[in-house]
Amino acid sequence: MKISRGARALGAAALAVVVPLVSATAAVPAAANPVISSIAPDPSVQRGADGAFHVYASSDDWSDGAGYRLVPHFRSFDLVEWEYVGDAFGSRPSWAPSGSYLWAPDVHVADAGAVMYYTTGGPAPCIGMATAPGIEGPWTHGGAPIVCYGADAPYRDLDPMDPEVVFTADGPVMFMGNFEGIHAVRMNPAGTALIGDPVLVAGTGVEAPAIVSREGRTHLFTSAGLCCNGEQSQYRVLGGRADDVMGPYSDRQQRPLVQGPGSPLPGDVILKGDADWVGPGHVDVTTDDAGQDWMLYHAAPRGSAVLPNGVQRRYMMLDRLDWVGGWPVVGDGTPSSTRSADPVVSLPVRLTAVGGAVLRPDRDGQVLDASVRMDSTGSAYSGDLRAALTGPDKRRVALPVLVDGQALPSVPQAVGAGATVTRALTLRPAAPMAPGRYELVVSVGDAGGPARELAVFGLEVAPDGSLSMGSGALGSAPLGSLGG
Repeated sequence: MKISRGARALGAAALAVVVPLVSATAAVPAAANPVISSIAPDPSVQRGADGAFHVYASSDDWSDGAGYRLVPHFRSFDLVEWEYVGDAFGSRPSWAPSGSYLWAPDVHVADAGAVMYYTTGGPAPCIGMATAPGIEGPWTHGGAPIVCYGADAPYRDLDPMDPEVVFTADGPVMFMGNFEGIHAVRMNPAGTALIGDPVLVAGTGVEAPAIVSREGRTHLFTSAGLCCNGEQSQYRVLGGRADDVMGPYSDRQQRPLVQGPGSPLPGDVILKGDADWVGPGHVDVTTDDAGQDWMLYHAAPRGSAVLPNGVQRRYMMLDRLDWVGGWPVVGDGTPSSTRSADPVVSLPVRLTAVGGAVLRPDRDGQVLDASVRMDSTGSAYSGDLRAALTGPDKRRVALPVLVDGQALPSVPQAVGAGATVTRALTLRPAAPMAPGRYELVVSVGDAGGPARELAVFGLEVAPDGSLSMGSGALGSAPLGSLGG
């Protein structure tokens, strides 16, 4: 999680009153990468019924004392500013092998709700699935795995890791593989079991398949190299395409992705590391409201690639994905630190954090002072502002808003057509904030309805009780270490 782009742009002033600003809404400058500076590897993205984009990522320890995050869940209304919602799961599935963990989630919205496929990892990995009423959760593990290492024929030779399921007119197809060859296997109509014979679509040396259909062809993205060996990581994104989802796949040089023994690793290099970023890879793709594709992936900052606990700082990145001559192109082929433009997403209103937050004592304990700016996106808007705080214990707690001595669950706020309003909020934590990193989220939604937009503050409470702001939160990065 990171301090909002608006907070960086507007400085540290915390306003104490509602201040009308200019009557015209200024263009929002493009934000910098990463868009999530908590550990968010192997992102899988889907848009929910609430209009928000939801990302689920691989489990990891963020080195903040909160322990292992079990498939962390993030949410954004604009693909740029993200909040940590919580973990998808409180425990591993009952059938998971001892010592396993959950990684490489693959999420989908279905007619009956949502489905997630994942890998349990370990020496005998399995692919499992979970279901939820919607992409927002809550998630329930299936009672048995879909496939495990060493399964009976014809699946004995599969590498059951890094699942990617594609829903086609002929039924779902599961892609899987983690450096031992990527296979595609047809599934039953419900997507709960494998029923077809495995088809090898890419050879050894690659993992993390991702499928995108564009312009009548199916594109297969994979990742090569090691993701997590610090500054030495050569992780990179490769690509190829086929006329059919089951292949055969080849790159621009017409090299088959199923290479022969001893052949160089085929695949077009879509993304690789540079002087600023280490090991970009494990991608997913989403589309904004203007029809533009965007690639989500993880990468680590060069010079600070590893957390104190040894975990790779795999932050989530966002870059524009174009199709040139029918082939995928991402910028100059390296991660951007600053985009020339951000995704176009239709929002009823835009909410931005203004400056820093202030933690101060009062007669009943502590209060947080923070300010947000509401920008009209064309029409007048009226809604409710709410606040929530997530701290080192991973618990997400609603914060009452203090108005004339009363603690209210929300406060109304309106903005006129083409106008901007800044609102100062005084928030009441339920208990004194212990030392550690926090994420403060202020959201706005229709009166009595769900959130429609949000603003995020990254905070750190020092042992002496003082509060500082930063671009990293909840253990991801040294505060202030990221220029973005």
